Amino acid sequence: PSIEIGEAVKLCLADKEAEGVSPRTLQSLRSVLLRFASRHEGVLMDELDASNATDFVDELDIGLRTRLGYLTDLRTLYSWGTRKGFAEVNPVVAAMPGRAVRKKIMLAKRRRRRDQVLGVGDCRRLLDWVRGNDPSLLVYPVLCLFAGLRPEREAARIDWADVNSGHITVDARIAKDNETRIIEPLSANLVAWLDLIRSTTGNPLPLRNLRRRWDRAKQVLEGWHHDCMRHTYASHHFAMYRDAGLTAKNLGHPNPTLLRKDYNNAVTRAEAEEFWSIYP
Repeated sequence: PSIEIGEAVKLCLADKEAEGVSPRTLQSLRSVLLRFASRHEGVLMDELDASNATDFVDELDIGLRTRLGYLTDLRTLYSWGTRKGFAEVNPVVAAMPGRAVRKKIMLAKRRRRRDQVLGVGDCRRLLDWVRGNDPSLLVYPVLCLFAGLRPEREAARIDWADVNSGHITVDARIAKDNETRIIEPLSANLVAWLDLIRSTTGNPLPLRNLRRRWDRAKQVLEGWHHDCMRHTYASHHFAMYRDAGLTAKNLGHPNPTLLRKDYNNAVTRAEAEEFWSIYP
């Protein structure tokens, strides 16, 4: 069946929201797709081709990485459309950047990743401030820094019953990929932090007024990057254990090869040893 591109975008976004896509991802997807639909108002979905996708991003003043992100969002729309029968093929595949451009983007991404990793001193300052000023919030940075939980979906919504000294279970209902994963083994310093939390606050979850409290806490550091605590975990875990498969499993990443490329040489082994020695 034929469908107008604006209607297709609305249905696709509704399906993605029903699938449990994170609010941040959904917001980004909505912004790109609505802009694309507005540019092609009244046009049927199967009438658009690769040149329409290319022209769309060419008219925007965006860098290579953002361009790739926009095209990826359009590819997502058409992948959904082909599954629904609204398009025979995904035309955006032909508009995706070639290998040389993707390599350039990945190199820039790795440099950016290093900038998003918190140093040991910053981690200590953050934990010390929270412990002294808002102790019932301590579980949040501990789970993000030393277990690699995603801040919005996982660390903010996990059940305390799923956190113990042997392993941490990230239930499918809060996981980004909607699949349950088990984080293990836990580092000795993480176990020590969790024991401290149990002895001082009992069950600290769920966290109330998280955004307001966390905005206040992170002011102790001069700069802040989204997901920097999770990137900090990934970088130090991979540097310490040199096992991309294990790090990817704990993070919920499907591809250890990409993780190895992203996080290799972000921190040294000595820095990792110091990070995993941060005890309460």
